[in-house]
Amino acid sequence: MHRVLVSGYYGFNNVGDEAILKALIEGLRQTESECDIVVLSQHPRFTAQKHNVRSARRMNVFRLLWEIMRCDVLISGGGSLFQDVTSKRSILYYLSIIYIAKLMNKKVMVYSQGIGPVIKHSNRKFLKKVLGRVDLINVRDEKSQKELWDMGVQKDILVTADSVFGMKKPSGAKGALVLDKMGIPKGKKLVGMSVRPWNKGIDIKREFSSLCEAVANEMDCEIVLMPFHFYSDLAIMESIYESLDSSTKKRVHLLKEYLYVEDYLSLVSNMDVFVGMRLHGLIFSVLMGVPAVAVSYDPKIDSFMASIGKKTAASVFNFNFNDIIDEIKHIFSNIDSEREYIKEKTTMLSKQVKIHNEALNELLKSAAQGWKS
Repeated sequence: MHRVLVSGYYGFNNVGDEAILKALIEGLRQTESECDIVVLSQHPRFTAQKHNVRSARRMNVFRLLWEIMRCDVLISGGGSLFQDVTSKRSILYYLSIIYIAKLMNKKVMVYSQGIGPVIKHSNRKFLKKVLGRVDLINVRDEKSQKELWDMGVQKDILVTADSVFGMKKPSGAKGALVLDKMGIPKGKKLVGMSVRPWNKGIDIKREFSSLCEAVANEMDCEIVLMPFHFYSDLAIMESIYESLDSSTKKRVHLLKEYLYVEDYLSLVSNMDVFVGMRLHGLIFSVLMGVPAVAVSYDPKIDSFMASIGKKTAASVFNFNFNDIIDEIKHIFSNIDSEREYIKEKTTMLSKQVKIHNEALNELLKSAAQGWKS
């Protein structure tokens, strides 16, 4: 039985990262059903219960070293762990875990990651040193591959897709129950929205309030506001909702219940269009066959939309909600062809995930051969 240690941004109530972990575990268990998986988490009890794995507190240094020493393979990822924009210290944490694992001669895979931006010179230098020693690097887009090569990581880099595209898709039944519970009338056009906090460039509250008013009143749609990084996103969405006029509030519905991955996917599947700032809001949308409209705050949003042959509708640095309205109108005018297009892209991305899961399987086999030798 292989012992696999997983390092990532887990146990923080971020639905996107929890989906990555769920997909990773599903992929591992398809390869080896008896695999002993330990996940480093902010809330180990939550992670252990939700994913049926063992879990250790990510900042407990002694337990962390013990788990690295015991494992056969360390998986770092997925997500956007190697960047220093949203956090200056987290990149050092994730790279240090890999560095220690390689000092202990462990097999290491960088799994389904988006790389960058990495701004600080010392971080770029450390990343080059550490990732140059790992056994397998897998990134989710070509921009991440180029970023690593530009930093001098001289290794073959496997480019596939976000691991979430390998997940089993739930039906829309549970999501429909959530909509009923929220009091959303049946038979209406539904537009889902994910908004994240942002304090550079634009006033998020003002711009998304205007967007909600236009979509609800001019386009005759019901809007469902969905927090993905739950408590963080919920706060900005509550402020958006409270700023709306009374007539618009009747058509805008804020999800205040924390849903787990399958229920979130089910809810998203009930939307006609999804407007998202959060990357995994857009990924959930595409996975469930719902046309997506992206508002970019980070290059990873642009990279994902490019991977499905689309462009972002707007950016936090150049925001015009009329561009978003135009894109939503275009989708509704061509809804059948847009859904068929998304379905084709999802099939393609799902096949790519199988490639990196096969590569992981080969790494596990090589770890087993290491025991025998």
